[in-house]
Amino acid sequence: MALKKWGNKPATLNQKKRICPMISKPPPAQPSHSPDKTSILLVEDNAIVAFDMQQRLQKLGYQVQGIIKSGEEAIASVSRQAPSLILMDIFLDGHIDGIETAKAILENTQIPIIYLTGHDDEETLNRAKITETFGYIIKPAESRDLHVAIEIALYKHAAAQALQKSEQQYRLLFDSMLNGFALHEVVTDDAQKPRDLLFLDVNPAFASFFGLPAKDIIGRSLRELSEKVEPYWIDILAKTAMNRESIRFDSFAGFVGKHFSVVAFSPQPRQVAAIFEDTTRRKDAEKHLQHRTFHDALTNLPNRALCLDRIKQAMERSQVREDYLFAVVQIDIDRFKDVNDSLGHLVGDQLLQSIGHILLDTVSAVDTVARLGDDEFVVLLEELPSKKAGTATIKKIKAALNRTLDIEHHPIHISACFGALFGPNEYTSPEYFLQGANIALRHAQEQGLDQLRFYAPEMQDKALKKLDTETRLRNAISENEFFLALQPIFSIDQTPTLSGFEALLRWKPRDKDWVPPGEFIPIAEQTGLILPIGQWVLEQSCEVLRSWTEKYPEHSLSVSVNLSARQFSDPDLVQNLFNCIRHNRINPAQIKLEITESDVMTNPEATIQKLRIMKELGMAILVDDFGTGYSSMSYLQRFPIDTLKIDRSFVTHLDKHANRVIVRTIINLAHSLGLSVVAEGIETEGQYLALKEMGCEYAQGYHFSRPILLDQVDEFIRGHIKKTGALPS
Repeated sequence: MALKKWGNKPATLNQKKRICPMISKPPPAQPSHSPDKTSILLVEDNAIVAFDMQQRLQKLGYQVQGIIKSGEEAIASVSRQAPSLILMDIFLDGHIDGIETAKAILENTQIPIIYLTGHDDEETLNRAKITETFGYIIKPAESRDLHVAIEIALYKHAAAQALQKSEQQYRLLFDSMLNGFALHEVVTDDAQKPRDLLFLDVNPAFASFFGLPAKDIIGRSLRELSEKVEPYWIDILAKTAMNRESIRFDSFAGFVGKHFSVVAFSPQPRQVAAIFEDTTRRKDAEKHLQHRTFHDALTNLPNRALCLDRIKQAMERSQVREDYLFAVVQIDIDRFKDVNDSLGHLVGDQLLQSIGHILLDTVSAVDTVARLGDDEFVVLLEELPSKKAGTATIKKIKAALNRTLDIEHHPIHISACFGALFGPNEYTSPEYFLQGANIALRHAQEQGLDQLRFYAPEMQDKALKKLDTETRLRNAISENEFFLALQPIFSIDQTPTLSGFEALLRWKPRDKDWVPPGEFIPIAEQTGLILPIGQWVLEQSCEVLRSWTEKYPEHSLSVSVNLSARQFSDPDLVQNLFNCIRHNRINPAQIKLEITESDVMTNPEATIQKLRIMKELGMAILVDDFGTGYSSMSYLQRFPIDTLKIDRSFVTHLDKHANRVIVRTIINLAHSLGLSVVAEGIETEGQYLALKEMGCEYAQGYHFSRPILLDQVDEFIRGHIKKTGALPS
């Protein structure tokens, strides 16, 4: 007997090894086969040969599941109980021979089959090859050859099964990937320059970019799928295949209308595999965030920051062109508060949007319409031929706003007061132009409704009032007219827990009522009085913290102190902070410094240096009013800050989908930079729950508490402890 492969000659020893090439180097994780656990079905119609073969198999330690004489019986037996291996005689009694029987069995199972035959003619062997069995043995078989053939067949079968399982697992992982994956082959022209990419394999995620099943993409080229393919994509991916160097890049694919972050590598020469992460939503959110940073959320008009930038550009153009004339017009809607109070904020918001549309329809394409806030708008008129023409245009805008609008089935008659200022003039800052227009506007409002006034130097009443306020401010500290109010800040990870307060300044002159911060803070900033006033707030805050250390030694409440732009630029600021902390012997971590987004971007490099020193002292840094300024993302990563504080304008309109997207983006941006988030201006339970769900860590606003004067704060803290039993430790 000789063990043979498919062919006409007996197998040599080397040929025996090649029956299973993997024998010389088996895969590491393949299972071994014990003969006593291996069941063999013997299909042999010759009783003597069958008996002899059964004896040999049993001596070798194999279990003989049964001896079958015909192909039909073999098929039926396998369907009842599958053996580990089948020894199949080629020439059998019955209607089908061993080859046909093997074909029928292999259609439904993967049982290894070895043919037994006394013939090795070419025709028989060629028929047997088609069934893809595991070789054949010439009868009569020696025990050693029989054992080797069976073990090789079992090993090859186990290896094939393991490989198939591995491939199935890979394919499942491949098909389940959320990111798109594609394997390409570079298609070149006659000059061997890349001209297209042929898809060798893609997963369903990639196929979804084209709206096709994967099978309809494989075998086709990129240009065949889309005629709008940008050459850039073919060039960069083909270069990766040719250079065999990995690459990572971000780009927009216009042919599918998506942004992708791509990682590409070359697994084989002239091939490139690429993983495509769809970043379209993230990119759109970033663009939307940038747009909202410079635009009013309600009207989609430029906000104050962008308005100031446009005025600055007009000023620069006027320096280049001698005859360049522009006008800054500030507009305040008459009795708008009455609309909000009587018809509600929904109607008021729609009215503001309608006013924005009217203004845009009235001015030219080179002009700017901006909303500063509430019911205040600014129109920047450019390329004016003369002041007379400019005046006519302003009156035209004023007439356009004097009309009746239908808002939510409510007829609302509107009018507005206008304050205007022509440029260029002696002003060197865009803010001064807004201030001049505002002075003129206040004069117009003093005259009644639907009024227009142009700024003139003789308008001194505003200046006199400012001077009076400045004089009173200078004496306010020595006269003990300032009061510290603290607004609670809560941690909202779970149940709202008091974590600290924001220090707010209040002014009550001896002979007047409370003065709103918005009236005296800007004057203090402009005159430099904000420095001693800010120092007073800092000292009061540190004294409060020292008293809390004595009253609540087991708890660690913080106080956030606002730093104005003038304070932050003060060279003595850091030393003042250090002295105040050392004098009161408080933990620096309990002082948190709030700086507005616009202030930190005024001089980014100097800001970074000063913030680092403050951080080294142990104080936390918060960026206040985030989203209303114009932060650079590259600088934002470099600033040593701890927290972003979402401006109340975003929180107020949190019920609008667009605002929710912006707020969620800011929170995700902060978390990606390792920063926490505080939301201010929370007034409703719905706003609080929405922010909590988005992952915002801290919150403050009237929903939790109004600002509390200092002499009432201890009562508030004790009440909170009694109610919740919780304070930060």
